[in-house]
Order: sequence, then C-alpha cells, then structure tokens
Amino acid sequence: MKKRLLLSAMVALVGAPLAQPVLNFNTDGIQHAQAQESQLVALGGSLDQNQAQQTLQLLGANAVDSSNIIYVDGTMINQYLQDGSGPGTVVYSSAYIQGMNEGYGVQVQIVTPQNITGVSATTYQNAAITAGARNAQIRIATVSPVTGEGALAGVYALLEQQGVALNPEDVQVAQNEISLVNEIIESEGATISDSQVNQMISEIKQEIVNTNINAENSDVDVDNSEETNTNINNIVNNITNNYGVSDEELQLALEEFAQEFANTEAAQSEDTIGQLEQSIQEDWTDVLAGLEGAVPAEELLAAERVDFSDTETYHPILQAFSDELYRVIEAGEVVDRVYSDTFVFEAMSPDLTSEEKSALNHLRTVMYQYAANQDEFIASGEYQPGFASIKENWTNKLNAFEGLKASNPVQAEIISSLAIATGRAPQVYNYVNPTQEGTVITLENMWDNPAGNQADFTMYSFDVATDVMSELDVVTNEMVPLQAAYDFNAIYGVSVENLYQSQVEIPADYTLPGYVPEESEVEETSSEEETSEDEVSSEESLPEDVPSEEVPVEEEPGEDLSESEATETEEQPAEELTDPVE
Repeated sequence: MKKRLLLSAMVALVGAPLAQPVLNFNTDGIQHAQAQESQLVALGGSLDQNQAQQTLQLLGANAVDSSNIIYVDGTMINQYLQDGSGPGTVVYSSAYIQGMNEGYGVQVQIVTPQNITGVSATTYQNAAITAGARNAQIRIATVSPVTGEGALAGVYALLEQQGVALNPEDVQVAQNEISLVNEIIESEGATISDSQVNQMISEIKQEIVNTNINAENSDVDVDNSEETNTNINNIVNNITNNYGVSDEELQLALEEFAQEFANTEAAQSEDTIGQLEQSIQEDWTDVLAGLEGAVPAEELLAAERVDFSDTETYHPILQAFSDELYRVIEAGEVVDRVYSDTFVFEAMSPDLTSEEKSALNHLRTVMYQYAANQDEFIASGEYQPGFASIKENWTNKLNAFEGLKASNPVQAEIISSLAIATGRAPQVYNYVNPTQEGTVITLENMWDNPAGNQADFTMYSFDVATDVMSELDVVTNEMVPLQAAYDFNAIYGVSVENLYQSQVEIPADYTLPGYVPEESEVEETSSEEETSEDEVSSEESLPEDVPSEEVPVEEEPGEDLSESEATETEEQPAEELTDPVE
C-alpha cells in the first residue's frame, strides 16, 4: 500500500499550471507569458459539497473560477495511472496549480501533511520536474487520509485539457522515482534523510542532463548504448558514494532509474538543470544536523558577509535580518528573537524562491554558529541543569512542532496563528500547558533560557468561536487583543505582507482533549440531583432519550483506519455524484 501512496501522491507534482492563452508550451516544458494568472484545481470526485468547499479553502482556491475546476473519479485515475481504479473508487485528494514567473522553479506544499504522509514535498518537486513541470506552484490537500491518486490524475487531466501531450514513459519514470526515494529512505542501513536523498537524485539528474547536452555538442557516439550506460553508472556511483549509499541493490535501482531518466524529454533540456537548482532545497532541519561546532563572534564579524540587498532576487527583510543578526553578535546579545522572526517570515511568505530559502538557511547557519558558543557554559553546569546543547535544543524544537502538526493539527494551527500574530515561532518558543474555558484556549509561552530564569514569559489565548487572539498584559493582568499579523516594519523598517495559508480549519466547537464544557457539567449535576430527588434506583427507570454522560472525543486524522479506509484506490461503493457545473 505504501508504494501505491507514493506513486499516487505524485499527484500534485506532475505538471505545471496551464491555461491558454496565459501559458504557452513547447517540448522543453512550460513557458510563461504571463505568470500569476493561471489558477487551476482538480477536486476529488467523491467530495460532497461541504467537503469540496473545505478543500478549496485548504488549497487557498476559493476565488478560482468554476470553469477552471475539474473533478477526478476512479475512471480518470485509471486512464492515467493504469492501476485498476474504476467507478467505485472513492477519491478525495485534490490539487491546485498556478503558473509562476520564470526562475520560480517547481514549489510544492502539502497543505494537509497529516493526511498524506508517505512522501515529502521535496520528492514531489523532484518527480514533477522529471515529468516536465516548469515554474509552477502546486498545493495538495485532502480532508481524509488517502493515497493521493486522485490529485495526481487531476494534474494530468489539467495538462491534457490544455493541449499538453503527456509522454507516458516520462510519467512512468516520474512515478518510479517517487517509489525509489521511499525505498532508499526506508532501507535498513541507509542512514540518509529525505532531503539528502532528493538532493542526491537531483545531482544525478543534473549530471545526466549535462552529459546528454555535451554528447550532442561533441563527436561522442550517442547511439552507443553500452558507453552511455557506463557513463550513467559512473555518475550514479560517484554521487551515491558522496552520500554514503553503498547498498548494492540500491545502487542497481538508482542506476536503472538514471538510465530511464536519460531517455526522458526532461533529460534532453538544459532548462531542467535550472528547474532542479531552483526547486530542490535542503531543509533547515537537515542543514542544522550537519553543522558542527561554534564559531567565535570575532571570526563571524570579521568574515565576508553575503549581500542580500538585491531586491529583484531577495525580499528586503532578508538584508534587514542580516543587519540585525550582526548587530546582535556585536552587542553580545542572544540571537533567538531574530531566529524566530525568520520562521514567522517564512510562514507569512509561502511563495519564497529557492534563492530566498537558501538565504534563510545561510542566516540561520550563522545564528547557530554564534549561539553554539554557549555550549561550553552549558556543559560546565553554570547554566540550567539538564539543558541540552544548542543543536539538540534547536533540533528538538523543530521536531516537536512537526510532530504536533501530525498528531494534533488543530492545536498546531492555533499555535501557528498565534506565532503569526506575535512573532514567537514554535520552532523557538515553547507553547505549553494549554487550558480551556468555554471557547477560549489559553497557552503559556516562554523561551528556553539556558540560564534557568523565566524572564521571557507570557500567555496567549485563542477563541475558536471568533478567531480573536489575546495576550496577557503583565501590568493590568488582563488579556488584551492582538493584531492579526506581526509588525516587521516596527522592528526592521521593512514591511512583510501576511500571505499565510491556514493548514487546517479550526472548528468553532473545537475542544482540547479531555476538556468538558462547563454547560455540560452543569447539566450533568442537575440531572444527578433530579435523579436523587426522584429516588431512581435502576437504569431501567430512566427514559430512553436521556443522553449518555460520555463526552465525544474528536478522532485524530489517520487513527484507527483500516487499509481500505486509508487507500483511496480501493474499490468502495461511492455515492452518486452529479456532474459539476462548468
């Protein structure tokens, strides 16, 4: 079932947004005459009206014209994937695609990662480029845990609807790539992260494209398959050795994939190299894992600084972050506030380019090198007992929030909203001890200070019924409303537009696990008193319509699902669907 998930989850990747006359196409991929105007959606055909609206909201596609929305059923899935799906197949996964400016690359966001967990956005990007996607923003969402074939088939359908001839062999190579990535990550003894696997495959593909282009421009016999295969195998061996992949079976699988890729249209185009470089970025968690040791502040201040002042390439806030970072280092202050601001900016700016993402990783690297100077004091015991090293502490924070998004996506969304409003990112600050009164959820917020004091402590609240956020005023000891978005301009002199896209819907009646609303408690108490007065001594004496005292607990997505429930391509009776209005 896992492989089916991988092949299908490719859904949102394999294709770039198309809508004539906004987009033009040729054999080298999608060329954009006008970007930002083409927005297309493929919705799962089994969604009811409410689920369809919820999915559009998740995808940030409420404004997409109905003529740019198609519905995907099992027959369509089988048309593209040849996987045996049919009229009875239940399809929920959906995709959004938008054409972007030249140089944007292929950027993929899994809006509901708790419901599509078998493949990462980076793997989607890599495979999409193999299939021919160019300069596209792709989002994937589903209201229920599924494999994702519906969205994948939807992307293919959108492409063909606009006159793009899909090469079945290239599509198959892209699907094989997704399975291969998962196989490498899960392979016993393959100590390599998802991000590193995708970087490795990206490098292999870039070298193959270079080899193909150089062969065309030289006297090399491109029809000599034996020589070609030898060159490809050498490329694979050299690159995999750099990543520590030595398993013979994996090596053979990678060589087979590389030979398949060499015959795709993407492998014949130099533009593919640019798309890969623009799209495939190493995740900050993986960058952090590879960093070693502190760098003295004096060396950081003396080193040449990267210039982010080109506003055609970088958002102005990146240079402002750099200026503030070096001011903090020179003043000997802690770097956590500006480190937190980088995550808030990233959340508010979902359409960052590869250059901007690289810039953030560079700045965070310098922040870590500076902050790690505290490790010797931590080790000496002068700081808070039991406090981890800076790397361990930062890594734990990153992993903890990713874990919360998977285990309790609604609570994670509440915290994300608070972070957008306050600038206190959960990747840096602790949101702990959640309590609830009525519809208002309150959390304590603090910074993990190695010195052990709690000077940087506050409390925030979020009203799930009204979305109103508040902060504790330490002077009046009252909660005061917060603005919707963090004011970067007040601190850095640079404005940042809040384009944050909600990951999940926060229900107006959401309650924390185990919370019993006060009204329910009052009703139960009243019922008990009446029962006592009437001297009801047996369960049979109660009328049948008395409600149970059990409090319903909302099931977390993905829990206790059978294989048939978790795989959307299983043959299940589907509700009759009316044809969508074009």
